[in-house]
Amino acid sequence: MPISAAEQNRAVLAIATAGGDHLALASDDPTEAGNNLIAAAGRVEINLGRENADPAGEIKNLAQVDFAPTALVENATHFAIMSAANGGAVRAWGKLVDDAGDDATISQATTDDILRVPAGAVVVSIPSGA
Repeated sequence: MPISAAEQNRAVLAIATAGGDHLALASDDPTEAGNNLIAAAGRVEINLGRENADPAGEIKNLAQVDFAPTALVENATHFAIMSAANGGAVRAWGKLVDDAGDDATISQATTDDILRVPAGAVVVSIPSGA
């Protein structure tokens, strides 16, 4: 059943204000089960606060997010917003995007490179189903 625009905004704001959000990278769609997470990337705290929510029902990372991976990370195409630095539940997930909103891939050339998720690459959207 589709949800209304008001319900959409409430759902996005619930994610945005839950606090304690941690970003995990994935090699494919992680789904609610947290599949395909890239263990070497680890998790990084991410700010998805209320100030990031817009009327279209989206929240996104306003600042870049840097990971300190334990091994080479290649082809991260998806993300999961986790409720804890270790374990925890998947709060939201999706594809990484570039500035134009197209699918993006994040990789390292060498293990010495910083694994960086650009600002705006993590977009959490709950469609209203109008």
